[in-house]
Amino acid sequence: MKFIFLLMGAALLSALLLFSLGCDREVTFESDDDQASLNSCFTCHGDDGLLLAAKGEWENSAHASGSNVDYTNRGGGDDCARCHDHQGFVDFVATGTINPPYDQVSAIHCFTCHSPHDRGNLSLRTETAYTLENGDVFNHGSANLCVTCHHSRLDADDIVDSMEVYVYWGPHHGPQGDLLAGTNGYEFNGYDYETSPHAFAIEDGCVGCHMGNVQTHDGYEVGGHSFNMEFVNEHTGDTSNLVSICADSACHPSTKSYDVDGKQTEIAGLMDDLETLLYDAGIVDSLGRPNGLPYPPVGPQLIEDKNITGALLNFLLVKEDRSMGVHNYKYMEGLLESSIDYMESLLFAQGSSGAPLSILRSRNSH
Repeated sequence: MKFIFLLMGAALLSALLLFSLGCDREVTFESDDDQASLNSCFTCHGDDGLLLAAKGEWENSAHASGSNVDYTNRGGGDDCARCHDHQGFVDFVATGTINPPYDQVSAIHCFTCHSPHDRGNLSLRTETAYTLENGDVFNHGSANLCVTCHHSRLDADDIVDSMEVYVYWGPHHGPQGDLLAGTNGYEFNGYDYETSPHAFAIEDGCVGCHMGNVQTHDGYEVGGHSFNMEFVNEHTGDTSNLVSICADSACHPSTKSYDVDGKQTEIAGLMDDLETLLYDAGIVDSLGRPNGLPYPPVGPQLIEDKNITGALLNFLLVKEDRSMGVHNYKYMEGLLESSIDYMESLLFAQGSSGAPLSILRSRNSH
């Protein structure tokens, strides 16, 4: 399998070093400066096409949107700002803690992941292996920085009988690291859970696909520092993607879709089945939430059976991962099928005994 990755830590590193050897300006811009000041960098560095490309890609990323900065400076300690704010992330990587409130709140930008004027290069702030909430270690090179935020905030082993869930309960919005590694789902007794090889078959994990192949870029919308695997032009309806990365590999030669052999379709069907069962149980709030938003559980509520809570966790993991199986088809399939089996057995046992369906709503109620 051959991939050509666009990494600022590689291609852009050499470009900046060549430039900096002849630069005698004293640059004082560092991590606590605001996001708007980034534009001034390109008055000096604007002649380098690679840097401008990275900037253009980033401007099309979810990181650049600023849509996540409203969640900063809430609470204390290990708080939202460690991932939702530039300075919070910088502090967390450097010290393992954060120090809100911050005078300026800014989106994740270039200097969040890189510190060129402090280090003299464009290496990543961290490539240290990251320990997930369940104690498993994620160690896939450059992807370790991504997983510093993109991991489940819940240890599945902490799920117990008589557990309270609430609207923010669960893995939160970034469990991709756990699922890529095939770990930290709620695993039911009696099942063998397999895992797909993407975490090891693709160099640097997340980076190998999401930063894309420089030869497949269509403008700045996909790959690179956009991190987008697909982009739909809202004006023309045209779609750009990085499916060619999969098609060029030894694993999925000539595929024209991320839905390789219908695996995404299968995962979507399993999700529909589990969604209905969880809705019937009164665990999630509604069917068919708009825009693919993750389902918060009905809450706060006390779920007495830890296996029901585990099924909810597995649903939220796959929903919030958003790859519909691409990151780890086998592990997601196992989590969903075992969750469905348990919820269906509960429905059957209660229905066949003649006992009132006190846990599960009637399927005719919606």
